[in-house]
Amino acid sequence: MDKLRAMLFFCRVAEAKSFAAAAQSLEVVPSAMSKVVAGLEHELGFQLMNRSTRGMSLTDEGSAYYEQCRQILQNIEEAEGVGRSGRAAARGTLRIGMHPALRYLTMIGMSRFLQQQPGLKVETVTTNSPAAITHEGLDLVLHIGRLADSSLVARPLGSTRTVVCASPAYLAAWGEPLHPRDLASHRAVIYARRDEDANTRWEFASGSESCQVDVPARLVSTDGIGLIDAILGGCGVGRPFDVSVDHLLRSGELRAVLQDWDRDQQPISAVLPPSGRTTPKVRLFLDFVAGLLEPYARYGPLAQAAP
Repeated sequence: MDKLRAMLFFCRVAEAKSFAAAAQSLEVVPSAMSKVVAGLEHELGFQLMNRSTRGMSLTDEGSAYYEQCRQILQNIEEAEGVGRSGRAAARGTLRIGMHPALRYLTMIGMSRFLQQQPGLKVETVTTNSPAAITHEGLDLVLHIGRLADSSLVARPLGSTRTVVCASPAYLAAWGEPLHPRDLASHRAVIYARRDEDANTRWEFASGSESCQVDVPARLVSTDGIGLIDAILGGCGVGRPFDVSVDHLLRSGELRAVLQDWDRDQQPISAVLPPSGRTTPKVRLFLDFVAGLLEPYARYGPLAQAAP
């Protein structure tokens, strides 16, 4: 058996969660991929995957084996880069997950990164789940918020604050809120996942004064990108992260309100696999995205929130 080929096939199936999708990405027929993975299981003497009509999932042994295979394949990719150029080169596929609030800033600059790294192909998914590192076979996740799983490694990149904003047309029709309590008579655009209640209670503080306002949600979006589209369209007042809307505030397409009130601040970090080991392609991308996020390099006490 060609063990490296079998490892590659197994890793792609584990990441795609589908034999058909993995086979398409490697340009082989699904039956051949299934046969190779079954042969690998037979040689190893344990089951790597649970297969059913609903799909497939890794067994506990399969998850552990996947991590080892993934590391081996990364080592080979890095060694080949050194052999071709005499130094560690960036080549292959870089798989990135990113919080939707970081989508615009990252993707608008991606062309420059690709021009600088002609040997790289980049694949992106929209996610803020650190678990996607292992579940989806990602090289890193650009994450907003504090990291609960201490087994993962986070590289601090900066921080972002929420900003209460609306379109000029909406404010012309509904008036500008001068105090957080005024929001009770406005319409709000809210982000929420399907498995949680909408965040309709907004907290504010200014000096010694603090207050909570139950804002009337007229539109609830499970998509952070859709949230901004709805605010732009005049659906109501929203509270996105500034990193996602600063370009719209500068252009005048959105207007910030209640700026004298403190805003929620969250760390931005690059989440890496538990080993913390980085390949040349990951190191180059981290340098690149750190440059993009330089205006948001507000660490202060948040630097300790991301290990």
